[in-house]
Amino acid sequence: MRFKVKLVRAVEDNSPISIDYRRRFISLLKKIFEKEFDEESPKPYTFAVYLGKNAKIQGEYILGVESINFRFSTGDPQTAISFYNGVLKLIKEDHLHNMNPKLENVYFRIVSVDIEKENEPTGFFKTLSPVVVERATNSRNPEEKYATPRDKDFKWWLLENTQKRYRALVGEDLNVKNLEIEPISIKEEFIKHYGGYIRSSLGKFKLYTESKELLRFVYQYGLGVRTGQGFGYLETLD
Repeated sequence: MRFKVKLVRAVEDNSPISIDYRRRFISLLKKIFEKEFDEESPKPYTFAVYLGKNAKIQGEYILGVESINFRFSTGDPQTAISFYNGVLKLIKEDHLHNMNPKLENVYFRIVSVDIEKENEPTGFFKTLSPVVVERATNSRNPEEKYATPRDKDFKWWLLENTQKRYRALVGEDLNVKNLEIEPISIKEEFIKHYGGYIRSSLGKFKLYTESKELLRFVYQYGLGVRTGQGFGYLETLD
């Protein structure tokens, strides 16, 4: 299931939010799921954040954010129910979410949660949050730690990452030998996250695989890794 949560600025103030903002939505998810949130377990969901057309990056901050669309997707019914009920609870409590803990007045109020339509994935996608593909290395250099479609080994690591996540969430192996991205319009971007930088991919592409189950899995749970941290959220293209 897919949901769209709308937040609006609760205080009339132009204070900025950090470009490292995804951690604030992980904090919000902890509030939503409460005791059900497990720090260690694989997250059966993905999310994406839209900060509005007037948002402008200036150095380490983002200016002009008046409202936020927080999109959430999962293929697990219990997770969907817990998320929906948790958001409704915060709305009822008039919860104010701080988007910049270094300041005291950058609060946003949740005003609505809507169920969005799920489409049948055909393989044509666009990213609503960046796709992250991770190599098995101890290097902290983003160029070495992460792969993008311009790297020769990207296809191999994309399949490896996806099979590992499928195994962790579904509890069984998926016999898939092919998973390949054909770029339509893709760009590489470095995203600040928890103080460091993640190398990622954004844009439109065709995803080739022999498995319809895998297409639905990445559509519902996200493509790549760190989906529970706001990466890999896909929307279908006609």
